Amino acid sequence: MITVTEDAISQMNTILEKNGDAVVRYELRGGGCGGLIADWKTENHHEPEQGEQTWSLSQGVFVVDEFTKDFIQGGIINYDLSNFLPAFRVTVPGKGSCGCGESFVT
Repeated sequence: MITVTEDAISQMNTILEKNGDAVVRYELRGGGCGGLIADWKTENHHEPEQGEQTWSLSQGVFVVDEFTKDFIQGGIINYDLSNFLPAFRVTVPGKGSCGCGESFVT
């Protein structure tokens, strides 16, 4: 199970409303200082893909692809307002992350 906090959902809705898009997508891809780097993006249309996980938003949908879903299983997606620069944070028990906060150690 992946937990998406209310703060994260609220921020995703704000982003979609501001951009006029319908999809927030989070995926991990090769790169970064730890081996996998996070990629957040918005899209104007959602084409369902096999194995992905979605969450309904008031302004659209949040999507995590199958590879990312499997890697972050048991994790929490939050929007952290406590830092000087607010940002989405994904924490996964047992998975190391690097200092930049955007990369996972594989």
